[in-house]
Amino acid sequence: MDPQQVFERLRSLRGAPHDQAYWAQLCTCLVLLCRARAAIVVRAGDGGEWRVLGAEPVDETSLRAQASARLAELAPRALAQGHAYAPDAQGQLVAAVRMVDPEGTTLALLEIPARERAAINDLLVRAQLVADLPAAGSSSPLTDTTGLSPTATTAIAPAQEQLGLVDLVALVMKEAQFGSAALALVNLLSAALKSDQVVLGVAEHGTVRVEAISHIDRFEHKAENVQLLEAALEEALDQHGDLIYPLPSGSPKIALAHDRLARIMGYGSLGTLVVRDDDSPQRPPMVLLLGRRDGGFDPARLQQVSVAMHLLHPWLAALRERSHGLLRRSWRQFRHGARDALSPEKPGRKLLVLAALLFVVGISVGTWPYRLEASAELATDSVQVVSAPFDGYLRQVQANLGDTVRTGAVLAQLDTRELSLQASDLASEVGRYDAEADRARAQGQAAETQIALARVSQARARLERIRFQLAQAQVQAPFDGVVVEGERKELSGSPVRQGDKLFRLARVEGLYAVIHLPERDVRELPAQAQGRLRLLSQPDREIGFQVETLVPIVQVRGGQGGQFHLKVKLDQASEDWWRPGMTGLAQIDVGDRTILWIWTHRLIDTIRMKLWW
Repeated sequence: MDPQQVFERLRSLRGAPHDQAYWAQLCTCLVLLCRARAAIVVRAGDGGEWRVLGAEPVDETSLRAQASARLAELAPRALAQGHAYAPDAQGQLVAAVRMVDPEGTTLALLEIPARERAAINDLLVRAQLVADLPAAGSSSPLTDTTGLSPTATTAIAPAQEQLGLVDLVALVMKEAQFGSAALALVNLLSAALKSDQVVLGVAEHGTVRVEAISHIDRFEHKAENVQLLEAALEEALDQHGDLIYPLPSGSPKIALAHDRLARIMGYGSLGTLVVRDDDSPQRPPMVLLLGRRDGGFDPARLQQVSVAMHLLHPWLAALRERSHGLLRRSWRQFRHGARDALSPEKPGRKLLVLAALLFVVGISVGTWPYRLEASAELATDSVQVVSAPFDGYLRQVQANLGDTVRTGAVLAQLDTRELSLQASDLASEVGRYDAEADRARAQGQAAETQIALARVSQARARLERIRFQLAQAQVQAPFDGVVVEGERKELSGSPVRQGDKLFRLARVEGLYAVIHLPERDVRELPAQAQGRLRLLSQPDREIGFQVETLVPIVQVRGGQGGQFHLKVKLDQASEDWWRPGMTGLAQIDVGDRTILWIWTHRLIDTIRMKLWW
C-alpha cells in the first residue's frame, strides 16, 4: 500500500464512530505508517486495568501476551511525555504512544522490528501525527495536551482547533516534483494558519536559500525582500533551534534579522521552525518561516507544524535530490564525503579513514613472499599388489589399511569348506577307480583296467589342484611392509575372483612426496622450485623438499578439477613414523609479490574467464 492510500484511510477515520471497526482500522494504519509488525490500542478502565480496543493483526498474540508487563513499564513515561519505548527479549522495540481520546486514557502499543531502530524517532513522529484522531470525532472540547515535541513530544491543541496535518501531508506528497511540493506546502500552511506569508528555505554550504514563498510562483533571489527572508532563516539555523518573534523576556536567543524583517515587511509576529535530521547529515536542513501582521502564533499549533515538517523532511529532501542532474548529484556526494573527511569533527572516524588509506597504499606497494599451496602425499616405488589365489569368499581378514606386517604374515583367509568337500569327493573317486582297476586286472580285462587307471589319474590331478588351492587359502605378506590399500570392513565376507586385488603392500623405504598442484597455479611454478611440507599426522614439523619432476599431463581428481603431479625429493631421510600414503599440505616458494596481487589475482582470473568472449 502506497503512502497516498494510507493517508486516505486516515482521513476516512476523522469523525467516524468509535466502534470496533474504527479501532481495528486505526491499528492497521499505525502498522503501515510506522512500519511496525503489530499494533494494539488499549484504554485504561476504572479499576486501573487495560482493555484492548483493537489490534493488527487481529489474531496478534505475542504483543498481547507481554502487553501487561510492557504497559507497567512504559505507560507512566508515555502518559507523562507522550511516548516511550524499550527493547524486548528478542531485540525488537515496543513503543507506547499516548492517544488523545476524550473517552479515557488510551495508549497505542507498537512492535517495531530491530532493523528500524535507527529510525525510531521518525516512526514515533508518525505515530504522534495521528495521535489526535480519536479526539477528532468528539464534539467535546479537550483541555489536555500531550506535550510532545518533534523528536520526543508534541503538544496537541484542542480537537476543534486541530490542524488537518494528515490532509496537508497527503496533499503535499501527491506532488512528484520538489518545486510544486514546496509551493503546495507553503500555500496550504498559509491557509491553515491564516498566515500572511509562509517561506520554505533549504540550507546548503552554511547558507539558506529560499525555495518557496506562499502565493508567489516566481521570485528573484537577489531581491531585497528575499535576502531579508534568507537572513532571518539563517539566523534561526545558526542558533540550532526554533525562534518565535517577538522574543519572550529573558530569552537568550538573538533576533536581529527577524527584527529587521518585521520592521521592513510590517509583520507583528514571526515563527521560524528548523527541521534537521542528525541521523542523516547528508540530508540538508530545512527552515520554515511563518509571518503574520496581526496576532501571534499559538506555540502548540507551531509544534503541530513542526511534527508535519519532520515527517515531510525526508520526502522533500529526496524530491529535491532527484530534481538535480546526475553530475550535480555525484558532485554533491563527493563534496559531502570530502567535507566529512577534512572536517575536525569525529576524529576517530578520520583516523579510521587515514588508516584505511595507509592500508590501501601498503597493500598496493608492499610485498609478501608468495607460496603456492597444494595437497601432497608420501609415496614409494616399492609396492606390490596381493591378489586372490582362486575364486571364493573371504572368511577372515586380519590386515587393515595402515598396518605394518612381516614377511609371511597372514593378511586374509579364504573360505575352504567347499574345497574341503570337493577334496573328500575326489579322494573317494580315487579309491573307487583304484578298486575298479584292481577288479578289471583280476578278471584279465586289459581295456577296462586301462580306463580305470586313467580315471584314477584324472581324479588324482583334480585332487592335487584342490589341495594346492587349500594350501593357498591363507593370503600371506610377501615382504615386510605397510598395507597402503585394502580395508577390513570392505573385504570381510566379500566374494572374490582369482586375480582380484585384495591389498597393496609397500616397503617403508625410498619415500618421496607427490604434490597435486592445481592447474591454475602451474604458471607460477618456478624452475628448481623448493618448498616445505607438513603432514597431517604431525603438522608441527616441516619437511623441506625440492621439485624433481613435473608430470606434463593434467589429471582430474574428483571435484578438485585438473591437477599437475609433481614428484619432489625430500631433504631428509625417512623417519620411523613415516608411512606411504600419508597426506598433508605443501607450500612451494614462488618469490615476492605485491600484497594486493596476492589477495586479488584469483578473483581477477575468475572475472576474466566469466567476461571472456
